[in-house]
Amino acid sequence: MFRIRYMALVLAAFVLDGCTCCAYLNHMFNAERIYDEATEMRTARLDSVSDPEASTPSSEESMKYDKVIEKGSRVLERFPKNKKRTAEAVFLIGESFRHKGEWGKAIVKYDEFERYFADHDSMRTVEYQRAYCLYKNLEYNISRFALEPVVADKKHPYYFQGLNLLSLLDERSEHPDQAIEALEAVLADTAGTPFMKGKAHFRLAGLYFKKENWDKAREHYTAKEIELLNTRERQTSGEQAAECLINKKEYLKGADEYKALYKNPEYEMKQAEYLVRIGEATLLGDRYPDAFVIFQKVNTEYPRSQFASRSYYNLGDYEQNKKLDYEKAIVYYDSSFVSRTICEWAQKSRERRDALRRLLSMRKQNDDVKKDSIPNMGRFFNTEFQIAELFLFKLSEVDSALARLDGIIANADDSVKVMRASYARAFIYDEFKGDPDTAEELYKEIIEKYPNTEYAKQAQVNLGMKVTMKTPDDQARDMYMRAESLWTTASEMPLDQMDLVDSAYANAFYVFDSLYQQYPGTDAGTQALFMKAVYYQMNPERLDSATSIYRTLRDKYGRTPWGQYAAKVLNNRRTSNTDDSIERLRRRVKQSLEHIDKLSEQYYETLSKKPEEKKAEVKSKEDEILENTYNSMYDFE
Repeated sequence: MFRIRYMALVLAAFVLDGCTCCAYLNHMFNAERIYDEATEMRTARLDSVSDPEASTPSSEESMKYDKVIEKGSRVLERFPKNKKRTAEAVFLIGESFRHKGEWGKAIVKYDEFERYFADHDSMRTVEYQRAYCLYKNLEYNISRFALEPVVADKKHPYYFQGLNLLSLLDERSEHPDQAIEALEAVLADTAGTPFMKGKAHFRLAGLYFKKENWDKAREHYTAKEIELLNTRERQTSGEQAAECLINKKEYLKGADEYKALYKNPEYEMKQAEYLVRIGEATLLGDRYPDAFVIFQKVNTEYPRSQFASRSYYNLGDYEQNKKLDYEKAIVYYDSSFVSRTICEWAQKSRERRDALRRLLSMRKQNDDVKKDSIPNMGRFFNTEFQIAELFLFKLSEVDSALARLDGIIANADDSVKVMRASYARAFIYDEFKGDPDTAEELYKEIIEKYPNTEYAKQAQVNLGMKVTMKTPDDQARDMYMRAESLWTTASEMPLDQMDLVDSAYANAFYVFDSLYQQYPGTDAGTQALFMKAVYYQMNPERLDSATSIYRTLRDKYGRTPWGQYAAKVLNNRRTSNTDDSIERLRRRVKQSLEHIDKLSEQYYETLSKKPEEKKAEVKSKEDEILENTYNSMYDFE
């Protein structure tokens, strides 16, 4: 019984809708069949000509495309609300106009396709074919703009065709490398369709937004042609237009525009984000009570979400920066972290919460130091500097950081701490406050008060001045270069002038020694000490001094390259001997010298005697035969 009723219902539905389905199937079936026939004729025609670009369709081929256009138009008239059917019809009509060479009509249909069916599978084809039709229609600037999504994606099916078309456009475009001028030309071109003008407005607004030209960006985001774009692009335009107002510090107007977006049913999926942004803009407009109500609405309607986390973060930021109520700010930051621990707002909140806890601990520590009968001011100012760093890098409170640095500069007795705080203050004005005039004044003050320091040197660099300051490291390095030059001169002198050689090495040694005495804590001073050891090692009678210096290098400067080399030398068998072994080595050298002198004396005595005449040695004939018939294969005994 149930089956009979089901069949009856199906039959009734078919009777009621049959005429409509049959009409659609008839139109689309014939349109696709005729389009395939025309495509076969077009393929055969293009294969038979040498220049396909110059070839035009025959009358029969054009008639078939006209039939396709007619059938597709019938579908659009009878089934306007059927998205699937109308998408196929619009695409076939656009393709038919393109094959007929009616570029303007094809462009209009491609615009309609993107506007209403941007998510269709054929959209990738439409992107390229529209750019091609614009090129054939001599609208080069618009064509270049339409080609951007094709050449921007290497996976695009028409990527290589797009590159070829782009090369043709480069030859004809007046401004190929200037995006803004090209897009302005698109808008000025009266031949452009309203849809393409909307696309140009959208792209041009984005370029101006990146340049932070808020007025021009907003002008293009609010252009009337923007309404012709798809939902996503209209939504983005509305958001960015509101952001332009916020960036111009018209916070409440920006909030009102976000309210309009919030009420638009098309953008329902982003209502939570809009609600948070409305609260932020209202807070920036100094209307905290209203902002608080909005944030509470977010926390109630979207709990345990990134929107709630962001909302709590804004409340914590307000308590921290405006009210300076750090305890309450910590509570809000905790709530932000708990709401959605994996989002960026939760991570920021955790960093600020931890920084505030550390800040409160250090403030209490310094309060305790002040209460001591003999306060440790060195420890106090070290903590103050750490608090300033927390304010600057962790809590984004630039003014609070400057206040702490001002306190160090005014009250600290240690010149090193004052110098460090002075440079930090100048750097903050330069990099964080964006106040180059004040920064320049403070940098010059450092150069004047603390010349020949690393801070004064860096201040000159930051001001773009020629670096004239010489730190102890720089002065030691210059002195080392002079000593090294003297050493090189000595090593290149001829050995037959030993007195001059010794004197030159002695002069180099004196400079190395002076360098180490004046700058013992510098790298150049350590290297100079090493060169003293090398000099002593060149003189056998000064080996003890060389060993002593190597020990100093190893023990005091063991992490430097010269200290490490000294350790290797001392570990060597020759320099690792005890005093007794060195003494035995000296005795052995002395004995060797005495033996050499004795042999030398015997040699000269031998030369002084008259040599005896040698008699010629007579060889036997057998010996001569043996010599003459010698062969390496023989084995002589």
